[in-house]
Amino acid sequence: MTWYELLLFVHIAAAVIWLGGSFTFQMYGLVVRRAGDPEELARFAGRAGWLSERMFVPASLAVILAGIGLMVEGSWEWGQLWVVFALATFAASFATGLFVLSPMAKRVPVVGPTTPVGQDLINRLFAILRVDLSFMYAIVFAMVVKPTASDWWVIAIATAVLLALTAVFLAPLRERRGSPVT
Repeated sequence: MTWYELLLFVHIAAAVIWLGGSFTFQMYGLVVRRAGDPEELARFAGRAGWLSERMFVPASLAVILAGIGLMVEGSWEWGQLWVVFALATFAASFATGLFVLSPMAKRVPVVGPTTPVGQDLINRLFAILRVDLSFMYAIVFAMVVKPTASDWWVIAIATAVLLALTAVFLAPLRERRGSPVT
């Protein structure tokens, strides 16, 4: 086994944990939200937050560190379109987690997860997490397709899809703009 193969395994395995876990959380969260039990939704959101800190953060760090290792070991060029797109998309996802999701999640226990404000925060978290999941799928797409500068249109389409999904997933938040989130 070469270092490259080991790094590739770590990169893919960590991405599977990150992406698969996020997808599973969204599907299970949908079931819990549709059941309409605020207590169950609050428990799920709390457990999801606990698992996220212990599973998604380490997995995302393993993905990026193994990816950097792959770039070095594989003699890939940093300026390639797919690399730039993937790093920019990862940076957007990371910044969303750090500056939006984490502070929002920390407000849920303060306002009370079963209160109307807490329930609204939890619903907002799930909406933003759907956008984040879209970003992760876009990264996987770029990693698989590896478009070059002559394939700029592939990244343009991927970006358009990301923007459209973001608008769709965040639309319910704009509709509830008058809700009492503090």
